[in-house]
Amino acid sequence: MQTNLTFFNSHLLIAFFLFTAIATPATAKETEEKGNNTITTTKSESQIPNLQEINLPQTSAKFLTQDTPENTEPENTEVASQEGDIEIDVVGTPLVNFIEERQQSPTGVIILDQREIQRFNYRTVGEVLRRQPGVVLGGPPGEDKDVRLLGLPKEYTQILINGQRFPDGGENREFKVDRIPVSLVERIEIISNPTATQNSQGVAGTINIILKKAPDGRVADLTVSGTTLESKGPFGGLSLLYGDKQGDFSYLLSAGIQQREAPKNKFKQTLDLQNRPTQTERETESKSLLDISIAPNLVWRISPQDTLSFEPFFLRTTEEKDATRNVNNQKFFSPSGRLQELKQDNVNVDEDKTITGWRLGGNWERELSATSNMKLGLFFQKTDEDKDKIETINSTTTTFKNAVGSPIDDKKPVKNTTNIKREEERKSDQDLFATLGFNFRPWENHKVTLGIEGSIRDREKKKIGTEQEIAPTLKPIVEKTGAKDVYSIEENQLNIFVQDEIRLGEKHTLTAGLRMETIDNKATAGDSSEVKQSGTVFNPSLHHKYLVTPTTVLRTSLARTVRRPKFDDFIPFRESKNGTLLQPDTVGNPNLKPETSLGIETGIEQSWGNNTGAFGVNAFYRWVDDKIENEINLNSENNRFEQSPRNVGNGKIYGLRLDAQTRTPFLGLPNLTLFGNISFLGSEVEDKLSGQIRRFKEQPSYVANLGFDYTIPNWGVNFGLTYNILPGFENRELKDGKTEVTNQAGENSLDAYLAFRLTNSVQMSLFGKNLLAAERSKNKSVFNAQGVFENSRIERETAERLYGLSLSWQF
Repeated sequence: MQTNLTFFNSHLLIAFFLFTAIATPATAKETEEKGNNTITTTKSESQIPNLQEINLPQTSAKFLTQDTPENTEPENTEVASQEGDIEIDVVGTPLVNFIEERQQSPTGVIILDQREIQRFNYRTVGEVLRRQPGVVLGGPPGEDKDVRLLGLPKEYTQILINGQRFPDGGENREFKVDRIPVSLVERIEIISNPTATQNSQGVAGTINIILKKAPDGRVADLTVSGTTLESKGPFGGLSLLYGDKQGDFSYLLSAGIQQREAPKNKFKQTLDLQNRPTQTERETESKSLLDISIAPNLVWRISPQDTLSFEPFFLRTTEEKDATRNVNNQKFFSPSGRLQELKQDNVNVDEDKTITGWRLGGNWERELSATSNMKLGLFFQKTDEDKDKIETINSTTTTFKNAVGSPIDDKKPVKNTTNIKREEERKSDQDLFATLGFNFRPWENHKVTLGIEGSIRDREKKKIGTEQEIAPTLKPIVEKTGAKDVYSIEENQLNIFVQDEIRLGEKHTLTAGLRMETIDNKATAGDSSEVKQSGTVFNPSLHHKYLVTPTTVLRTSLARTVRRPKFDDFIPFRESKNGTLLQPDTVGNPNLKPETSLGIETGIEQSWGNNTGAFGVNAFYRWVDDKIENEINLNSENNRFEQSPRNVGNGKIYGLRLDAQTRTPFLGLPNLTLFGNISFLGSEVEDKLSGQIRRFKEQPSYVANLGFDYTIPNWGVNFGLTYNILPGFENRELKDGKTEVTNQAGENSLDAYLAFRLTNSVQMSLFGKNLLAAERSKNKSVFNAQGVFENSRIERETAERLYGLSLSWQF
């Protein structure tokens, strides 16, 4: 059934893209005379019709690709002047992607501006990214927090804030994007292949989140939102945006507070060889999150050549989680198959977690001459994560006789116990970094960039676990701290880069660069043993842009990227078990090398109908060296089997991305916009256990999005739908000396919105998220180290639909 669904979805999407590509839109009701740089329109794109306005807007939309005239001066200065840095008005105009920067950029990048972000009433950056090409979001259903570009694990995607990495609590160097509310965001850049000026740690790609900047004029917006779930609510949020410019000083205050709820229902069942349930688990979870965010931006032009900017921000997420879990463990007599023992656990979980992150610093920009400038930046940033967790376990164990009807064994009375598990975890991650860059034009067709970056990073983790039986007798507390639960890491990095953007005639742009990254690590385990590691990598990059016609752009790029190991992978720890093949010891690997990748991409973008439609195709291929995976080996020194992360070999990542967007005047619906994208994803890595070629962990065969937006200008109304398609996949993973083969079913989601303007300064939006009530379904098969089947497990997890209303007042 899943295969048929995959076949149907893929062919439906291909048909959509082919139809879009061959459609010939009717001529828009707009005249353009490029010879004298005049445009005749009845309404600019940035003007928002009120309820009283009835004039239809002209079909002058800009889409995924734009014409790139050699003369970069705006053709209509009146319209251009209305496009400020901060766009609030989005209701009542046809859906458009204002991404001229993508077309004009010498390198390939997808840019999501505020109109795209705000229109669908997204709450977090994760919700925005879910509908973009090649993006898969990880985390529980309904929580879009872990970005997985190209469907790869989260550690292959790099998250930047204002062009720099930001520390977070994750061991995989990831950043949870659900922590950033969209009220702080100016735009989002999705970068496939980096240039030399960008950090190289994005094998799958990089997400650069640009926070809002100080404006050139007064802006003031207050937004209030309220949301509800099917079983919980109401809850909501408040965001404020206020800024202005006074002489040479401009400022912006962007702040917000929002509450999020994430209730879950989970079901797990483990079956033995005879398909009998040995463990059945049902869990009801209630999770409440409170996000507080502040991101002021101050800019002071202290002289005609010098500008100072101050760019602090503060993020705090408080999470309260309560869960009730009922677990039944069963044992059976052999060979009769009768019930031998039933252990019933009633578990109550109380978990509180707070993540506080902040950055202080700014930049000094100086214009050295008419063709050169300098930028110096200095920042300090820190993230603290505190978690306290208490589990109360009430257990009842009943023993049965090996007889018909499985009567209770009177010789073994029912046993009742109560245990308490406590877990305290503290993580601290701080970073001091400085940047210095120079841009200059030695010749007319060259733009050279030189830069140096340095950072000093300290990370500490301390996780203490205890367990105590309090009934029927009070027993001493037993510590359960793991071997790698306590460690500290010092990581110092120095980067030097050079890049030259070369204009080769009127149609070709070549961007070539080289980036050197040197890193020194010192890792200290909980037993005070330490290890040092250092290394240098050189990462070249080459990007070529060919303007085939004014509406056709061909791009090709080549870049080398890096995926650094998890923090706790190269800690010098040992967790002793039996030391056998079935129960190997777990050890760290201080000699672990980073994965490196050489990626090539090529693509073409075609627009038509005066930019009322666009179609893009992009193919990519990446060679990955020194792939990191867990592996079991016999240690000849102590004659014990050990499981540790190792550089096991090489891999490949490849695929094809298609995206399309078009207005439909040729259907007689000039205010309807159709958009969609599909990414076909593939990868190869050799499985060391079976010798078979398999995919990278949890990578689906494709991911797709479809949607539409419709405008009713007479009423000043927009409404639309987005449909996300994520098919199932198979995953093989070595865990605790055993191989788990997981088959996960597909997850599709549907979002909708309706927005309209009440007055000149007030707009209202209604929206729904996860309207299909997404369910995550997994079937796991567990094999021991010798490849013998042990058991299977069924897992189900569901999330609720969300409905909301937002009211925005521009004052």
